[in-house]
Amino acid sequence: MRQRWPHGLLVVCSCWKTVAAEVVFDYLWPIHISKVPLSTPGVEAMEPPEFGQALAELALSGFEDYVNKTLPLELKLDADFAEEFHGADHSRVNLAFRRWQRRVYAYANRDIYPESQLSADVLEGGWQSEFLAGGWARSMPLKEVNYSWPQLRQSSEFRKLQSHISELAKLYLKRSGSSFGNKFRIFTWAEVFRKGDALRPSAHTDGGLFMGRYWPQLKKNSLKFNFEDPRGINPPFGKTHTHSIEEGAMSMFPIWASHFITPNMKSRTAVCYAFIVYPEDGNTMDFEDDGTGKFKIERVPLK
Repeated sequence: MRQRWPHGLLVVCSCWKTVAAEVVFDYLWPIHISKVPLSTPGVEAMEPPEFGQALAELALSGFEDYVNKTLPLELKLDADFAEEFHGADHSRVNLAFRRWQRRVYAYANRDIYPESQLSADVLEGGWQSEFLAGGWARSMPLKEVNYSWPQLRQSSEFRKLQSHISELAKLYLKRSGSSFGNKFRIFTWAEVFRKGDALRPSAHTDGGLFMGRYWPQLKKNSLKFNFEDPRGINPPFGKTHTHSIEEGAMSMFPIWASHFITPNMKSRTAVCYAFIVYPEDGNTMDFEDDGTGKFKIERVPLK
């Protein structure tokens, strides 16, 4: 956890004498980051390394299938998407993959999106019109494209991953001073970073409780997981914090914390499962109720 934004120094003076008052530092809007070894080799972890290997293989298989079959079809049939894709940076393949996975998730959550809305833009329709909204999410579904991934969704490893996320969510929210019950709706998507692949800065403000990243396959020092300074870019701020990650590690952090992934400099492909945890009934949380945004630390300095 990083402590930021020191604020408040009280000293009382008068014309006749100086009165020493207790000094209290309030650290406002710190970024609460929690990391656990979910399947990290060589340490006491929640799962064996084979758990992460199985999930990495599932992600790689689905990614290759998407890149070789689905993506060419989307580029051919969706002119607006193709124009944006061809003008994008090294994040474009993973962003396109996430776009497709959003649709897969929406079709699997038909209690939020009724059948009548699934024939149109499920990410715009309905009373939760901003749920899962984001870049490239608002185009119409293509009849020629299959929006399902049963190999992942039905795997025991993925179901166990979702279970771990749900249990860790309770602890993370409790430590953040929030309480949203014991059940959540979790959107988990896979990202694959081949050599040179990166992910541009992003943050989410769509009513989620918090976000996280799990790295089932990662070569040491292949890339960096960086957070941008929420205080802005002007000096003396504008800092970048590199959050240490290892293979098998899972990190959880506020959904509004802007972060990015630097290019993978190694030949071994890195695999990440990113996730957003929502309230059980969808993206119903108002930003004013976000405990991670109201997190504050008080400290009395040593005399």
